[in-house]
Amino acid sequence: MKFFKNKFFIILLAVAVFASVFTATLSVMGVTDPIRNFANTVSIPFRYIGIAIKDSFEGFSKYFTAIEEMNEENQKLESEIERLEGQLADANAIKEENERLRDYLEIKETYRDFKFLEALIIGSESDNYMTVFTLNKGSNDGVKLGMPIMVKEGLVGSVCELGSTWCRVRILPEASSSVGAYISRSGEIGIVEGDISLKGTNVCILNYLSEAADVEVGDLVYTSGIGSVYPRDLFIGEVISVETNEYLRTKVAKISLSVDFENLKYVLIIIDYQSAGK
Repeated sequence: MKFFKNKFFIILLAVAVFASVFTATLSVMGVTDPIRNFANTVSIPFRYIGIAIKDSFEGFSKYFTAIEEMNEENQKLESEIERLEGQLADANAIKEENERLRDYLEIKETYRDFKFLEALIIGSESDNYMTVFTLNKGSNDGVKLGMPIMVKEGLVGSVCELGSTWCRVRILPEASSSVGAYISRSGEIGIVEGDISLKGTNVCILNYLSEAADVEVGDLVYTSGIGSVYPRDLFIGEVISVETNEYLRTKVAKISLSVDFENLKYVLIIIDYQSAGK
């Protein structure tokens, strides 16, 4: 057997046999103290081994107990993290709602002659030719075709399709969009139009400027209220470049639009601005 092939155990066995024979012999001869001393001497290593084994088991027990306690603590921490994350999400939602209401009140204060209807964007459709937003307001809410759409940052577009509980909005950068505009610094008048070559850039073209038109990079552009469904003085954007068409003897300016169309969530439908000079 492998057990008996182990030299260590063979030596221990030999020592045990020798000790037994030796102690038995001494016992027959009446010598007991040496027997006790020898037995104690031989047993000491085994006592140490026993103590070591006992300490090892106690150490393992403490180790596994510590792991269990750590797992329980981790579960408590995870639960606390989830609770705090929930509170943070609620706080962010409240903050977002408060900011939206402040923006709404600010817009109403700025455009006192306008009547607004707030709407939520519930869909966005885009292809190679047009991007439209779907809103959760429709004819049942007083919405009509052509009504302007805006946010705090500026003009968004206008209603192009209508249902009883929904409507679709053609946004300003689309090629089919156009709006009368003027430059606030110089008063120059033109028309802001979408350009299919600029799709996805949030840039429009300010056309129909005379060759001598006073327009510069950095000029601010607003709706003129002339020949369109839009009221006057809605912010459109900023001039980022100016080019002269020598053949047509006109100037063309590119306008960086003020609205971030990709991140819109709520918009305002202007459902009445009669007293604003419509």
